[in-house]
This record gives sequence, structure tokens and C-alpha cells, in this order.
Amino acid sequence: MNKIIAIWGNSNSGKTTFSIKLAIELSRQKKNVILIHSDYVTPVISTVLPLKDTKDQSLGNLLSSVQITQDEILKKCMTLDNNEYLSIMGYLHGENERTYAKYGKENIVDFFILLKHLADHIIIDCSSMVTQDILSRTALELSDQVIRLITPDLKAVSYFVSTLPMIAERKFNLQNHVKVLSNVKPDMPKDAVSNKFGGILKELDFSEEIERQFYEGRLFESLMHKKSAAYLKIVDDLVACILGENESTKSKTTKENPMKGLWKRGGKDHE
Repeated sequence: MNKIIAIWGNSNSGKTTFSIKLAIELSRQKKNVILIHSDYVTPVISTVLPLKDTKDQSLGNLLSSVQITQDEILKKCMTLDNNEYLSIMGYLHGENERTYAKYGKENIVDFFILLKHLADHIIIDCSSMVTQDILSRTALELSDQVIRLITPDLKAVSYFVSTLPMIAERKFNLQNHVKVLSNVKPDMPKDAVSNKFGGILKELDFSEEIERQFYEGRLFESLMHKKSAAYLKIVDDLVACILGENESTKSKTTKENPMKGLWKRGGKDHE
């Protein structure tokens, strides 16, 4: 079943990094994945794909359109040369909330419906300002699964104590969020934070290799160091949660990609 997966959490909890690594692992399972970076305050496309020629492939331009179509979504999708199963969308360098006309929830709902016809999994890298950003807020409401990243520090506690009451309505399904401690270092008070929020499923350890990839704009590259193995193990575990144990078992059987060539048929060659 096609799924929308929202990734959200406090600032600097590693939402963008985790969204990318999760998208990569799902695509390696031969799943078509569209990754949406929703932050317009600090657009990330120029930092995660610094050498990509994005031209007019802006998420903001698409969402502010009078009518959103599958063809227009495909035109705005950015692809990687070495991964035919993964596409990326987001705001571009220098854009902000005033760059395009304001869009409402109706546009976003239409956008999500169309996305579910185009890919097996849609991953939304939410803004930490979920109550102000209508795209992130709607993603929390409509997603099939939500992963909440929490850094084990007092700043994260303060963020969630302030933010959670504003999305406490039943439609946000807070009780079903998968809670994950993120960027965990040995000297952090993870037990105290875990006890504060309860139900922590996994812990994503801090990775120096990921930090270097972030600073160098290489997050879409594989993790190779042994010290990153623990991080990848948790990503694999969460992929299993998303797919179900039987479906997530990696197989050497080749699966034809039904999306192959669809990006070109959308009206523009993005390969």
C-alpha cells in the first residue's frame, strides 16, 4: 500500500538527514520514493544537492499553482543519476514564504493524493515549525506513519512541551507517532528525556561520517564507516516497520521499476 511518511521533530534533531537516509534505504528495496523537503525558512536543496541544476523545479511554485497535476509534479521532481527509484522536491536557494502566492490546505491535500498515485512512499521532511507551516501540519494530519525525532537535551524538552499542546487534536494521532531519540552522544541525558516522553522506540547515535556528509553536501551518498553501522541498523529497523517484516526482507530478485521513464514522459528529461 502506498504510504505518506512524515518526519518531524525539534530543531537540529536530524530530520533532513534521517529523511534522506530513510528514502535511500526504501529506494534500495526497489520502492519508488518521493522525498519532500518542506522547509521554506531554510531551503535545503542547495545544501544537500549543491551541484544539481534545479532550474525552475521549485516546490513552492508547484503548490501555489492554480491546479496541480501529475505531469507538473513530475516536472518539479529532481532525480539522482545513480538511483532511478528516488526523486526529490523542495524549495530552492533564496526562496521564502513571499516568493510565491500563498497556498491553502486544499492544494496540499490534492498534492498528497496525486503523490500517492506516483510513488510507493512519500517522505515529508517537515519543518520544526509545524504549527506555522501548513504543509508540515497537513503532513502530520494525513500521513500514514509519523516518525518523531527527539534530541536528548533540555532544548528538545522545551520545544515539545510548547508544541505538542498545539497539535493535540485527535486528527494528529500523537499516540501513534514512532518516537526516536536522535543525534545521541554518550554524555547526553537520554534516560531523563526518554522518561519524560515515554515510548521511545529507537535511538539514532550521532555519526561523525554523517556530520561530514552534511557539511560537504554529500548526504545522498552511502555510509561506509563501521562507526555508522549502528545508525544504519536503526534506519533498517524503521524501514522494516514501514514495509512490514516480510516485504522489507532484502532480495536479489530484480523488480522492474514501473516509474522508469515516467519522469521523461512528464514533459521534461530530468535524468
